[in-house]
Amino acid sequence: MQSGDWKEVYKSRLCKVDEAARAVRSGDRIMTPLMLGQPTNLIMDAIADRKDELKGCEFNALLTMRPYKMMKPEYKGSFRINAGFLGTPAIRACFPESESYGRYVPVSSFSTSKQYSYYRRPDVVVMMVTPPDRDGFVNLGPDLFFTRAMVEGLQTGRGIMGGARVVIAEENDQYPPAFGYTKLHVSKLTHIVPNSSKLPAPPPPSPTETHHKIAENVVSLLRDRDTIQIGIGALPMVVSDLIVKSDLRDIGVLTEMLPTGAPQWVEKGICTGKFKKFRPGEINCTFMGPSAELYEFIRKNDFVKFFPSNMTNHPAILGAEDQLVGINGALELDLAGQVASLTCGERIFSGHGGQIDFAMGCRMSEFGRMIIATESVGRDEKRNPVSRIVKFLKPGGLVNIPCHLVDYVVTENGIAGPLEGMSVAERAEALIKVAHPQFQDELVKAARDRGIFQ
Repeated sequence: MQSGDWKEVYKSRLCKVDEAARAVRSGDRIMTPLMLGQPTNLIMDAIADRKDELKGCEFNALLTMRPYKMMKPEYKGSFRINAGFLGTPAIRACFPESESYGRYVPVSSFSTSKQYSYYRRPDVVVMMVTPPDRDGFVNLGPDLFFTRAMVEGLQTGRGIMGGARVVIAEENDQYPPAFGYTKLHVSKLTHIVPNSSKLPAPPPPSPTETHHKIAENVVSLLRDRDTIQIGIGALPMVVSDLIVKSDLRDIGVLTEMLPTGAPQWVEKGICTGKFKKFRPGEINCTFMGPSAELYEFIRKNDFVKFFPSNMTNHPAILGAEDQLVGINGALELDLAGQVASLTCGERIFSGHGGQIDFAMGCRMSEFGRMIIATESVGRDEKRNPVSRIVKFLKPGGLVNIPCHLVDYVVTENGIAGPLEGMSVAERAEALIKVAHPQFQDELVKAARDRGIFQ
């Protein structure tokens, strides 16, 4: 396509929201990007308003940030809601406590592009983009996870697999462009609906003293030249702050989610990435959460690059790093070190996500470490304290990381590990020591009753 021709294509794709909504058919599978690339309510609610016409549609949700109409109970006759990750209030509201995880779609982050190209190809993709540049390319922004695979499909040895029939872009001049594999030509879009809208920027979470103790233990395990994977939240925020105050040098970032501390790590000269194997000198991730500071950071720094999750989460790419460190959480751990991070029993709270990708990557990395960091005490449905280190995972619970891929378990009470090479009895002893003192005797008795302790 000649450089000037794209403008005619662009004009032909511009439309009102109702016209875009009419492209959806009964039986269609509808998807949005993982997080920030999701559209506002404008287009999604216009689709939902056709509930009397549409039947048998499916919305496959992930980290859905906005309460779309089609997610309400009164729309279930037309829109079935499945979810691959339940980490936001909007999507968790669709899964009442009384419901098991039957509508959960298991998938690891690394394999999302394959799943949404080969097996669960969407018919309709609705996403947010920037206005086009002078060459006719919109920017997909800081949400590359599986977006390109949904839109374009995947190139395979048998040709291109997948690609949506309808690609509706909400063009937002306030959406931050990002560097990396983020440009998409307007000819790939079937409908373009302009809508200027601010992105969410919620206040940061408030960490507790317990978070500080856990973070201190985590940072004590980090070394110069480590390549780090960490997410966002109260605990990762404290870990990030302590890294800024540390004497660590030449750390790199190869992660799923851009950490909130990245701007400070760069400013202090702690993060150089020069010893990374994958794209040295860059910060590489596949998406980020809502943060006003990070919006500016990614706009101004071309060494922060976003790639699809089948690159950033590819265990072979991760395993090629010399010192990959994964820092992740858990809801429950049993006495062998099996990690349940998405369910407590049959109640689901999140999804498999990228934990297993980085656990495998850390195991393959020459000096890699997978760190599970969690408070020693959680709360049950009645808000009573319960141990997160348990004799058995609750019946029906889904294991996210097998015990042999966990190197360290960190709580506010200390560090268990390195677990590699330990027997189950030795692991149980180490884990009980970092459990809350209130539950330690009970766990010792359970280990004896089970024959773990002789």
